Amino acid sequence: MLSVVGALGVIAWLWTAWAVQAGKRWARSAATAMLALGAGVGASGLLIKDTSGDTGLPPVLGWLGTAPCLAGLAAVVLLWRRPPAPHAGAGHFRR
Repeated sequence: MLSVVGALGVIAWLWTAWAVQAGKRWARSAATAMLALGAGVGASGLLIKDTSGDTGLPPVLGWLGTAPCLAGLAAVVLLWRRPPAPHAGAGHFRR
């Protein structure tokens, strides 16, 4: 299950990176949404308890599950600090 969630996360971030590179208007919002989803998945690994009352993952694995959120946070902060890319149909030239 964790491998599937991780693979979906990688695919989603690659798609978002492509959208940013292509200058899509919605890319910043999509990256922010990916960060929120990733943080939710990471927090669930820390907080969800199994039938015994213990967390489903050992604490070390739970905290490691939140580590990619730091990279996502850095990427989103940098995206929002950068001016938006010009659009192809707006009469601007791309570099």
